[in-house]
Amino acid sequence: MGLPRLFALAAPLVWTAVSPAYAGAAPSDEPITYKVKSGDTLFGLADRYMVSRDRYKIVQQQNKIRDPHAVPVGTVISIPRNLLKFKPAAAKIISVRGQVNTGAVAANVGQSVSEGIVISTGPSSFATMQLADGSRISLPSNSDVRIRRMRNYVLGGSLDYDFDILKGGTRSTVSKKKSQDDRFRMRTPKAVSAVRGTDFQSRIDPVTKRDFAEVVEGALAVDIGTGNLLPLPAEMGLAVTEDGQKLTETMLPPPVLPGAGKTQAEKIVSFAAEASTPTRFTIASDSSFIEQVADIVATDGKANISDLPNGNYFVRGRAISGNGIQGLPVTYAFKRRLNGVSATAGKGDEGYVFRWSAEGEGKKNFHFQLFRTAADTVPMIDEAGLAGDRVTISDLSVGKYLWRVAVVQYLDGEVAINWTPLETLTVSGD
Repeated sequence: MGLPRLFALAAPLVWTAVSPAYAGAAPSDEPITYKVKSGDTLFGLADRYMVSRDRYKIVQQQNKIRDPHAVPVGTVISIPRNLLKFKPAAAKIISVRGQVNTGAVAANVGQSVSEGIVISTGPSSFATMQLADGSRISLPSNSDVRIRRMRNYVLGGSLDYDFDILKGGTRSTVSKKKSQDDRFRMRTPKAVSAVRGTDFQSRIDPVTKRDFAEVVEGALAVDIGTGNLLPLPAEMGLAVTEDGQKLTETMLPPPVLPGAGKTQAEKIVSFAAEASTPTRFTIASDSSFIEQVADIVATDGKANISDLPNGNYFVRGRAISGNGIQGLPVTYAFKRRLNGVSATAGKGDEGYVFRWSAEGEGKKNFHFQLFRTAADTVPMIDEAGLAGDRVTISDLSVGKYLWRVAVVQYLDGEVAINWTPLETLTVSGD
């Protein structure tokens, strides 16, 4: 049995056979059709649309045309794409973070890219490319993607995009077709995703040697080498094993991420899935996830991110099944305002000393509370607006106390308060 081939369909379409997507294989060349008009000849069509006049012979033979000088009006002829004239289709890098290269050159925002270029992202690095039709391709960390084709054919103005994932993966948000001959393909070593008007992911897992595709919108049809296209409805995922076997399953529902929308004030930004199952967390500064800043696969459903600057962000979570297929996404907006506070207490020469320190920008003061019994009672000491980093209390009687400290931050016209957890202090009679 041949290796699987994958097609993604936004609407019912008929696809010709596609060659396996091995590295270095030529892109498939299913033809573009043309309806003959009055005055057309194969010679004239070759002059206008084909790479050279003599290519008309191939079209004549394949379409069984008797006389290249007199083709009946209304005849629909098929012309292989590799015979057609084209202009390079425009594409540019619209987002770069970290170590991103286009070939041997460091990538820059606004940089144009063309056929043959390999876009590479290093560790903790991300890039997004936008095509002429508005489609976007985002690369997570440690990914290599080769541009096979980016063409705008003179015949009909149709677009032809073809990409190889050599390492890592992509998320593609593909615009709907404007021409029936528009084409967009994303290849991994064991699958080809041909798609229009779909939001999907493709990737290679270097550990399991599996190729994956997950479709959020649209639909898939899978060719497993028998010539029959097997439907794969929306919200389904596909894994192709190292030996070419196909695994399909319903994508897991969006994970529950308690507190994901809260302001992140601590030094470490953290998220946790309620079910503690493997989860992929992606963070970006925009809701379309063009400007990605972090991407973590957390096997225990808990992600920790350090050194995230202050700002407004979005986090997307996707649960991961036992087969490695990523589920449907959930997205939360959250605010990052570093406003950390830590505190300690101990006995000093003049009594009990409560010390604290804070992290973050802006003007700060502190609020200290001490409770005799429980935090839901009126505090016995409640001091706000403190400018220093400690208080000393000399006359505490024997017993147990609860205490906490808040940092009050004034930044960008906003006030933020962050309390330490309640701590216990025991005063003995010694």
